[in-house]
Amino acid sequence: MPAHDLSEFSWDEQEDVKAVLANRGLEPGDFSITDNHDFPQAGANGTVRQICVTRLSNGKQAIYDTDHFAPWLTDFDEALAAGYFDD
Repeated sequence: MPAHDLSEFSWDEQEDVKAVLANRGLEPGDFSITDNHDFPQAGANGTVRQICVTRLSNGKQAIYDTDHFAPWLTDFDEALAAGYFDD
């Protein structure tokens, strides 16, 4: 499925990602962050936007489901704090 990369996310979401990473001493360039391109509106059939985060140095990957009520950045920040993406 085609994807948007982080540079195509809304400016405020890009800034939020940068802030989460900066708080952990990381850079956006340390990760590949994409979302699914063609997703139906949540509620139509229950499908939501998905964010795929991959740490480039080690290939560790996580996929987060999100919509306006599921803040993927909170889950991503918790994963970073827990060391999920560490080498």
